[in-house]
Amino acid sequence: MITVDEILAEVEKRMGALDERAKQAVTLALQLAEQHGLPKWQGENPTWDEWLQMSEEERQAVMDELEQRNRVWLEWMRRTLQAEWLLVVDGKIVRYGASWNEYPSDDALEALIQQLGKVPLLFAADPLIEETAWSPTRYPDDFYPTPSVTFQGLAGQRITLVADFDTGSRHTFADADLLQRQGVIHLLPTTLWAVGWHLNRPFRYTPKSLIVILTAADGTQKTASQTILCVRNWQQSPFVAVNPNRTALVGRSLCLAMQVKITLDFAQQVTSVQG
Repeated sequence: MITVDEILAEVEKRMGALDERAKQAVTLALQLAEQHGLPKWQGENPTWDEWLQMSEEERQAVMDELEQRNRVWLEWMRRTLQAEWLLVVDGKIVRYGASWNEYPSDDALEALIQQLGKVPLLFAADPLIEETAWSPTRYPDDFYPTPSVTFQGLAGQRITLVADFDTGSRHTFADADLLQRQGVIHLLPTTLWAVGWHLNRPFRYTPKSLIVILTAADGTQKTASQTILCVRNWQQSPFVAVNPNRTALVGRSLCLAMQVKITLDFAQQVTSVQG
C-alpha cells in the first residue's frame, strides 16, 4: 500500500534528497490536496469470491463504476507518481509503474490478488494513438506501412501477422481474442482490463509480456521482450475504423527496443526492416 513516506521517497528519487522543510511541504501539499481539491475514495473493490461469481460483463460494470466515481482521485495520484498505470484497492495504491514493462506477470498478479483477497482496479494513462497515413484504408489512394511481426507467448506459441506501422503510437496493440485463440496469451479470471480512447471511442485492453520478432529484408530477425497492449473485441474496436483488416498496430517503443532501421518506399509500397 502506498503511503506518504513512499511518495516522499519517489519525489527524492526523481529530484534528489529533500531537507526537512521540503519534506514537510510535500506532506502538507498532499494533505491540502485531499482537504480542498482531492475527493476521498468512494466505493470498495470486489472480493475475489465475489469476482468469481460474476459474469465478465458484471465484472467490467463494477470496475467501470469504481473508476468513474474516483476518476479525479485516480488521475491526480497517477500524475503525482508520474505513473503509466496504477493498481488500486479501496483507495490504496498496491502497485504502480512508470511503464507497462513494469506491470506484474500473470502469476505475480494472481499472487497479489490472493494476498489481498480483493481484485484491484487497473487505471492507466490514456494511450495516445495518431492515425497517420501499405494496407488499403477506407480512404481512396491511402495505405498503411505493414511490417511482418511475430508475437510469441512465454510457452512458445506464436502467430505472425502483417501489422500496420504507426510512428504516431508509442505502444503496440494487438487483437486479444486472436492471440488467445492461438494460445499466445491466456485471458484468466485475474486478467484486468484498462479503458482507453481512440477516435473518440472507448476500448478495453490488458498488458501482456510477449516475445516480439521482426524479420528484416535479408531474413535476419530482431527479437525483444515487450509488453503488448491486447485489445478486447478488436473487430468492434476503433482500431479497425480506418483499416477494417487490421489485426495489430506496431508503435515506436517496439522499434526503439529493437534498434532497427525501417525504410518506407511509398512508390513501391514496400516496408523494409534492417537489423
